Amino acid sequence: MSFIEWHKKYIKSSLYIFGLSDYQGMWISFFKGIIFGACIMWFIGCKENVVVKNKATKVFEISKEVSNTIGADYSIGVKGNCGMCKFTIEQAVKDLDFVKNADWGIKSKILDISFKNSKNYDLDILNKAINDSGYETMNSTANQSAYDNLPGCCKYDRSMEVYSPN
Repeated sequence: MSFIEWHKKYIKSSLYIFGLSDYQGMWISFFKGIIFGACIMWFIGCKENVVVKNKATKVFEISKEVSNTIGADYSIGVKGNCGMCKFTIEQAVKDLDFVKNADWGIKSKILDISFKNSKNYDLDILNKAINDSGYETMNSTANQSAYDNLPGCCKYDRSMEVYSPN
């Protein structure tokens, strides 16, 4: 006798003992399943607390020593999201004739810049190049049309806070 045949025979005899019809047995099985499922959810379900994190309000600061150890002459926070942002931000800055090298960290949101001549550079032109590419710093705001032209994955949260050299 298979398990299914045994179970059917057991249910029939249980219903007969209590004087219940097949229809009543179906409803008993239905409610028994709901109660059993609720018990499983209660005892085995996720016991972790849900934590709602608020956005960070602290502006991160990096000391001059850290900036100098990574070979950067100037560091500034630039808002962005992904690898495409990294390429666009770095390329916009590298196209300037006084910039030797630029590296933007996706997680840190910090753009480290090395100048060709540490005395001959213009931070206003640097900020304008970043803004014209659609990105913004804590010191300057991006052009709306340039921001609108960014790909969907690059549309960063404009209220995000990043490092500012002030």
